[in-house]
Amino acid sequence: MTSGRHDERIPAPEPRPGARGWRVPPVTATLFLVTGAVTAAQFAFPGVLAALRRDPGALASGEWWRALSPLLVQSPGWQALVTVPAIVALGIPAERIFGAKGALALYLVPAAIGEGLGYVWQPHGAGNSIAVLGLAGGLVSWLFLEAQEKGWPKPLLNRVRIWGAAVLAGAVADNAFRDIHGLPTLAGAVIGAGLLLRRRRGASSV
Repeated sequence: MTSGRHDERIPAPEPRPGARGWRVPPVTATLFLVTGAVTAAQFAFPGVLAALRRDPGALASGEWWRALSPLLVQSPGWQALVTVPAIVALGIPAERIFGAKGALALYLVPAAIGEGLGYVWQPHGAGNSIAVLGLAGGLVSWLFLEAQEKGWPKPLLNRVRIWGAAVLAGAVADNAFRDIHGLPTLAGAVIGAGLLLRRRRGASSV
């Protein structure tokens, strides 16, 4: 018999079918290792940051990699202490909930949107915060659309949803202030909701 104390525990997100029990799922591990390695290199070799960050002139002259390469370096450098570990903190639950392809979409599509805005609003910069906020947006959608089905205690779930709503409200405010982080967050929420609803429709049709 399950004890009352056990019932109060928050269950971990359920792995997707066919998951192999990776402690760090493969897409998350790859994004973390690649971003962490290139970010570390920028501190040893300052030219790495200059070669990969947003630079409209260089992009226009044919350096096409600068469309997404700013995700691999950080400016200012201190933000690496937050944004690189955030790949793991947000990527693990996102990949377990949405699967490898879903997590990659939540990371890269909002990032591409953010880089596009960056070249307009903040043309000289770098960082993967716009990508991890896409993951955050997807997880917020999960909180509102599916978390109640996973046995979360309702009072706790309601408190967490308040934080989720605050994330979305902050994203709307960011857009008003021409901050590049707002639209990627909202894009992640839309993509996450779409993936969840499509999976729900697929399950109901079986």
